[in-house]
Amino acid sequence: MRVALVTFATAVMVLRAVVFTEARSPILIVPGLTASQLYKKGPLGWRGLWLGLKLCLNVNSALKDLSLVFNPATGRYQNQPGVDIRTSGFGDTCKTEYLFADPIEQGCGKQRPIIPYFYTMVKYFVEQYPQYYKRGVTIRAAPYDWRLAQDQLQASGYYSSVQSLIEIMYRDGGNAKVTIVAHSMGGPVSLFFLNNVVTQQWKDTYINAFIPLSGAWSGGNFALAAVISGGINASGIQHHPLFPSLRKYCHGLPPLALRNAARTFPSVSTLLPKPSVWGKTVLVKTPNRCYTANDYEALFADMNHPLGFEMYTSTSIINEGFPAPNVPVFCFYGTDVPTPETFIYDSGFPNTFPLVVNGSGDGTVNLLSSEVCLNWANQTQPFQNVTFPGVTHGEMVSNKAVLRAIENILLNGNGPTSSSMVMRHCSLYY
Repeated sequence: MRVALVTFATAVMVLRAVVFTEARSPILIVPGLTASQLYKKGPLGWRGLWLGLKLCLNVNSALKDLSLVFNPATGRYQNQPGVDIRTSGFGDTCKTEYLFADPIEQGCGKQRPIIPYFYTMVKYFVEQYPQYYKRGVTIRAAPYDWRLAQDQLQASGYYSSVQSLIEIMYRDGGNAKVTIVAHSMGGPVSLFFLNNVVTQQWKDTYINAFIPLSGAWSGGNFALAAVISGGINASGIQHHPLFPSLRKYCHGLPPLALRNAARTFPSVSTLLPKPSVWGKTVLVKTPNRCYTANDYEALFADMNHPLGFEMYTSTSIINEGFPAPNVPVFCFYGTDVPTPETFIYDSGFPNTFPLVVNGSGDGTVNLLSSEVCLNWANQTQPFQNVTFPGVTHGEMVSNKAVLRAIENILLNGNGPTSSSMVMRHCSLYY
């Protein structure tokens, strides 16, 4: 595959050469792990649980409510007894533009949100092209219960709702094919939909392009740290990789409570590094042994969580082999950001934070995982791979170079001019 290394000046010329005149494709946003708001039903109705005031004020109680119960005999998951949880904002963008789920939060698009997520991207398109992009019409979102794996999402009716929503967007957008913009775990969630739910004829009719941003195709080592110890120790600072927003807004977080909740989520099991990609790479070291992606049974046993291996095996076949979606794909991801690759635990394993040995990636998803999409280069539909050096996992939904590249696809039906391209982003901050 030919790789074009583009200097920042060339990138500016490529982007500015586009004449943006007419929008041609509605946008469906599929968020990532922990990035859909969850609500719990109580005596006074539905109240924000994730992210909400209850989580900050009573972390242990909220995390217990979020935890799922796994039945090994049936392979099914359910909420805690007496707990009813749902997502909110399906088909809209407001609950995906920000991540705070309480009534005190500002109205959609009114002010900069407390915890912004897709806010910058949505704002960019509705302001640049107000005649076409309108919240809840031609730019929408499909939030989901991020605790669940793809097969459970399918059983819950989520994918049927996504299919119907895309058909509505196609109609409301003037019979224009829809572009799916998915972030992080939203990439694998969307891939399952494209490969297992809809037909090729349907995709040819309704899908303009699939733009995964930082797709966690083969998971990420952050998921390992989450289920082993609840966090990591990087440069003397404690981080909770599964819950990055919490440290800033909620203080005194108990890492073991975070770990215990994460261990119940089948979504996290799907994000463990896959043996087919990671091979013999050492992911975890303890005073007693080393563990690779082929050693999960031993790892879970040694951390006194044998049920974790059953959960892993029940989800490991999801997206197995990473089949190409056979729609136009523009695979975007950040590179050259130190990203946890190996965790070194002391004798306190698994109840202490590990030291970290970094590799390459976007700070969250490792490069090996991001590059899985390169396997789709030979699909019958167009494919382009675009990297953004220095852009972190979270920045991929708001970085100006990323937004301009998406804009080019939406308005002109194409991306950068070569099948694999490096975008220099630094000059585009102005």
